[in-house]
Amino acid sequence: MDKMGRRSLMLIGQIVMIVSYIVLATAQRIHDNDKNASWTAPVSVTTIITFIIGFAIGPGSIPWLIIGELFTADARGKASSLCVGANWVFNLLVVLTYDKLNKALKPNTFFLYMGIVIFFFTFTFLFVPETKKKPVEQINLEIRDQAEKFPPTVF
Repeated sequence: MDKMGRRSLMLIGQIVMIVSYIVLATAQRIHDNDKNASWTAPVSVTTIITFIIGFAIGPGSIPWLIIGELFTADARGKASSLCVGANWVFNLLVVLTYDKLNKALKPNTFFLYMGIVIFFFTFTFLFVPETKKKPVEQINLEIRDQAEKFPPTVF
């Protein structure tokens, strides 16, 4: 992680996830239209494994590391609690809504999830600073400088 940087790994992981969603949604759509397309099952399994690898490289691990690097010691406990709580709430939302979304949107469910990952890829690309080998104070200055470039309504 120190060679590539946390932000780069996050972006790479999100790209792998987006491509995986495209392949998975396409395979699901082909299977729904042609039940004889037996090749879609192994492609789907391989794509899910690839997705898990992409998730583990980026969004599954990097946020846990970057929390400690983005916040000063006095704010780190509260910020970590808020981030962990949000993580669990959104995980729960995915679990509780997947079946209903899949029934309503099939075979487009994974395109919806892909759109969410594209949003967070864009957010990461535009707003998340690289923290590799930087002290917290420098990272906070970079965030403050970056925030000044955008209208106050964005933040």
